[in-house]
Amino acid sequence: MTQMPISMLEKLLAEAHESYKQSLRSLAFGKLTEARKAGELLANAQRELAKAKGEEYAVPYDIGFLPEAAVSEAVVLQTELKTILTFSAVRETPDEMRTSVGYGIVEFERCCLTKFGHPNDEARPGHSLYSKGLGAYGVYEVRNSLWSRQTIEMNQRRFPNAPEFVGRHFIFTFHDSTFECLASGLRASASSGPYSQLFMEIAKKVFERG
Repeated sequence: MTQMPISMLEKLLAEAHESYKQSLRSLAFGKLTEARKAGELLANAQRELAKAKGEEYAVPYDIGFLPEAAVSEAVVLQTELKTILTFSAVRETPDEMRTSVGYGIVEFERCCLTKFGHPNDEARPGHSLYSKGLGAYGVYEVRNSLWSRQTIEMNQRRFPNAPEFVGRHFIFTFHDSTFECLASGLRASASSGPYSQLFMEIAKKVFERG
């Protein structure tokens, strides 16, 4: 497929941005669906332009559920060998509503690096990927990850012949925080049981030896 010229992609992005701003003005009239679709079109335009420029960008990654918007309750348990993330989770329904599924549990495979904390949802516009497809209360994978490349370069200063494996760059955007990691993959599940019991089970898995 022929790559669209960057100038055309920039024009499409400007049009998508204007359409999104207009959709926000119509929220007072209850047109939430239109605003959401306009936001998706804007994010897609951002991704296409970043991809064409060879820059990093974030794409939605489906794990079967999403962070709950109001109170995400994100918790990270991590050792040098294991990393597990939990949070209040919801699932989208066919009518574009969201229903609770309890707590999401995400276990990362060969996780070598993490970030957890700032920014929250209000400060997220300051994130470097905010204008490149990163949205609110979602799960994303970063393509052309700058963080991944920097980690590879750092490691090769000491181990120049080491394979260029760092992992995939995942991002989870919560209400009060953001979680990012480099890992080879992940396994996700949900639990509706009491969190106190769930936490003990996860802690045992994280801290067990072998």
